Amino acid sequence: MSIFVPVLLVGALAGVAVAGDVRIAQAAPVMSSPATPLASPVVLQGDAPDDNSMGVGAYLKGAVADLDGNPTTALQGYLGALGEDSANIELRRRTLELALMAGDVPNAIRLARSLPEAEQTTMTRLVRVVDAAHEGRLEESRKLAREVSKVSPELLQFRLMQVYLDYGTGKDVPKLIEWLDSDGLPPSMSGRRNYHVARLWLKAGEPAKALDALKQAALAEPGSVATTLLLGQTLARQGEPGAGAAVYDSFRAANPSLAALVPAGKTLLNDMPRPFASTLDEDLASVLTDFGLLVWAQGAYGPARQVLNLSLWLNPNDVHARYYTGMLLEMGGDLAVAQAEYARLLGDEVPEGVRLAAHIRLAEVQFQQGDKDTPWKVLRKLAKDYPDEPNLMRSLAQLAYAREDYREAVSYYTRLLEVMPATTPPAARMEVLFARGVAHERRKDIDEASEDMQAALAIDPANAQILNYLGYMWVDNGRNIPEAFGLLQKAHTLQPDDGAITDSLGWAYYKQGDYDSAQAYLQRATEQDPESPEIYDHLGDAYLKLGQKDQAVREWQRALDLLDEGKEGPDEGFRKRVERKLK
Repeated sequence: MSIFVPVLLVGALAGVAVAGDVRIAQAAPVMSSPATPLASPVVLQGDAPDDNSMGVGAYLKGAVADLDGNPTTALQGYLGALGEDSANIELRRRTLELALMAGDVPNAIRLARSLPEAEQTTMTRLVRVVDAAHEGRLEESRKLAREVSKVSPELLQFRLMQVYLDYGTGKDVPKLIEWLDSDGLPPSMSGRRNYHVARLWLKAGEPAKALDALKQAALAEPGSVATTLLLGQTLARQGEPGAGAAVYDSFRAANPSLAALVPAGKTLLNDMPRPFASTLDEDLASVLTDFGLLVWAQGAYGPARQVLNLSLWLNPNDVHARYYTGMLLEMGGDLAVAQAEYARLLGDEVPEGVRLAAHIRLAEVQFQQGDKDTPWKVLRKLAKDYPDEPNLMRSLAQLAYAREDYREAVSYYTRLLEVMPATTPPAARMEVLFARGVAHERRKDIDEASEDMQAALAIDPANAQILNYLGYMWVDNGRNIPEAFGLLQKAHTLQPDDGAITDSLGWAYYKQGDYDSAQAYLQRATEQDPESPEIYDHLGDAYLKLGQKDQAVREWQRALDLLDEGKEGPDEGFRKRVERKLK
């Protein structure tokens, strides 16, 4: 199943450093000895403890869950341990991190307040900034925000938090923008800078200035859902609903994986958006969502999850932040929690497109959890109501393929090609043609598969994976051998270190009777991809043709050993074919 990663901010923010002392993960903390220095105790909230949920037993439960990557269970254990060891600073700090991971922001706040100043990190101070602002303690929040900014003064998100806090104390927008730009910003930050400047102008009642900033933001980050939504809405409110509709529709065509998160342009023609208004909590949440996506783009799953949960605590009605959080959890392998987040987006109050996107992701999560029937039924039912929704057709095609229902996969890929907008980037169309070609090949419809893959190659002639698949398919079926050989040589030139491609080229030599060259390439392929049973099977066949039966037997046996270790063969009959060779 394919998982679409949200791309807004990823390209624009990839070059920005994350604050160095944000703690990502630690080994489990240890229980205190009597000699551990005492610090201020902390009062936590949770279920009433029983005899088995306190002390060492609770700590061990938490430590095991922590090592297993289960933050919710680990948090429960450590909270119980803190009931008898509340002065343990290391335990407090790790419990705070897990509380943020699990979305238990109230306990994270209590723990952050309890840590001595010397033990404060960027993350704990960020929690305290949010806490103070949420409770209206603006001067305290501003002071803490300045401390956070000192860690990474070049990081736009920390400076934006100061700007929004200062706006809350009555400072005017021009001076705030001047301060924001005073130290200069890297070009990769221009999109986010202009988006938040636009929000400030809208809050100040200056929509024309906001519109100018939003247009610049859209140029800098054309894949941003937030910028697209605000730009379209602002255009409509300024008497240009047609232009706003065009912004929406252009985004949907250019960003198919995110299209459901932006309504069709006709919605702006039919309904005037409400005037822009935002609270301080919502402003800070928008910055935290940016920050969470930035950290995620840099591969730091834990801190990204913590920051996005903090954002959702401030603004639990931000359906887009919740959708991104669900995707983060899904990609991080925490499928049960991802399922819960997606399920919260299925209510009638959620915008239709986001609700549909959540249905699709929820179905894919359920499939990953082993339920092959429910997702299929749910998505097929949705398809009756949304027969023209590309993402739904794509998901159904991928689900059908994963269920090995290749006829249905071909049908849904065909429908996807029919409903893709005319402005769809050629690369996206190429991917669907290739995927449909693979489904055809699985049905042994080689002519149809060849047609789709050749069409895909016409779009991207230097795509090594398509060159390899088509060339290997032809070789394996005894078709167009000279042309197939040329395709495979080109693929190998493009990606000489790819074991699958080297294997294909070696197999092409084998099919042409050049067993010496076949053995050489196939041996190299095993070095490049030492866990592919099929490559060892091919190598064994080459050795047999060279009269080296003992070596052939060793290679075939290695193929079976890999299957026994859980590695996958090319098809269900592969094992039996190899076993017959060993008899």
